[in-house]
Amino acid sequence: MINGELTKPFEAAKGLRQGDPISPFLFAIAMEYLSRLLRGLKHRKEYRYHPRCGKLDITHLSFADDLLLFARGDCKSITTLHACFMQFSAASGLLANLNKSAIYFGGVAQDTKQEILQKTGYSLGELPFKYLGIPLDTKKLTAMQWQPLIDRIVAKITSWTARKLSYAGRIQLVQTVIFGIQSYWSQIFIIPAKVMSLIESYCRSYIWSGANTITKRALIAWDRMCLPKSAGGYNLLNIKIWNRAAISKTYWDLAKKKDRMWAKWIHTYYIKGQRIMEMDIPQQASWMVRKIIEAREIMQQLPTAYLNQSSIKQIYLGMLGNHSKVTWRTLMFHNEARPKARFTMWMQCHGRLMTADRLANWGIQISTRCCLCNEADESPTHLFCECSFTKAVWGRLMQWLRIQVSPNHTYTQMMAWITTQAKGKSCAARVMKMVYAEHIYGIWRERNSRIFEEISRTTEQVAREVPCVCNVRAQGGMRAKLQQLMF
Repeated sequence: MINGELTKPFEAAKGLRQGDPISPFLFAIAMEYLSRLLRGLKHRKEYRYHPRCGKLDITHLSFADDLLLFARGDCKSITTLHACFMQFSAASGLLANLNKSAIYFGGVAQDTKQEILQKTGYSLGELPFKYLGIPLDTKKLTAMQWQPLIDRIVAKITSWTARKLSYAGRIQLVQTVIFGIQSYWSQIFIIPAKVMSLIESYCRSYIWSGANTITKRALIAWDRMCLPKSAGGYNLLNIKIWNRAAISKTYWDLAKKKDRMWAKWIHTYYIKGQRIMEMDIPQQASWMVRKIIEAREIMQQLPTAYLNQSSIKQIYLGMLGNHSKVTWRTLMFHNEARPKARFTMWMQCHGRLMTADRLANWGIQISTRCCLCNEADESPTHLFCECSFTKAVWGRLMQWLRIQVSPNHTYTQMMAWITTQAKGKSCAARVMKMVYAEHIYGIWRERNSRIFEEISRTTEQVAREVPCVCNVRAQGGMRAKLQQLMF
């Protein structure tokens, strides 16, 4: 049939190829035929439902080509189910891969198992087995069963170690890729504390050392990095809290969205019309179901404003709680400087950059003299405020922005003034945030170039780089404002 009209049969010149845009649609049509065949089993006397599927008429679960078939563990039911699938195979040409297919039994006699295996030709499977990339079992997963998750994370980190990335680049990879891998598991399982600590250790070690092995080196504690930016953190995901928030979201769905298949199944066989907030946790349920229902205690501890939230993010924020805010928080928001410049500024605000005085305190034998001015010992206060080289660069930038500043101010006074100037979302405030972050990065980079590469630039060269970067990165009204200024 073409355009709604019957035509003469014709032979296809080419078969369907993988990646063809129409391939998923045709596959969905074929699987719909299988679903209708399987739903028709309820009218056949030879087929009997799995004991936990009869009330909801569940014969199968399908996602793309991952298929689970359910039946009572007797020979008639299994052979009827298998015959139905073979009818589908004969019509569609789609066959089961015997190397990837297995039969899983529960409470079935040994002689019945052997008879079923001989008639179907499938192998005997053992729990846990993987479905959609997740190991499924009736019992709590062992440490070995969590190893695939850890292996995937280590493999990703190993593939990145050859790249020379900045701290900000590594953080971006950890935020997007590593947390993305574990978040899928987090929405299904309560991940053991030991596994989560191991994941955090690999992430922390990669960020600070660029290696795929666990090290103790960290300039700022991991818990501090996971705090919100307003509290002095870098807004990394706290996977322990995120895991609990994700399971709490699953509990919220169970209580509020009873029309979903999985929620309807739990309500039918375990909740049975009881009030989920008050019922006893069913001990005959699998450990996954028990953990989901136990998450009601987490929801009860949340502030009232978060009780009716339906997103993991909102529940996560509620569980993070309130933290004292740092005075320089305005520098971290709506800052359009380069990520590596923002990270360097963040480290500078915490006083954790590896300046000469800190290295000397660790027992490292180095010259503590400031390499930019050679007038005093290097410290965060001197390097970013008192150094004559830094003052000259900052004064040149303020001249470019047409801002009058006092050359004689302390480090505390300078930070207070910059924080005030950067407050708000105005163009002037956003320009100040970006210029300050790029200025700090420029001074730190110049300091490192002189020490490790023996390359030096003048104050004019260092200062000129900041307007160039700002003009490239600024957008909208900020760019128009900067283009009016001549360096």
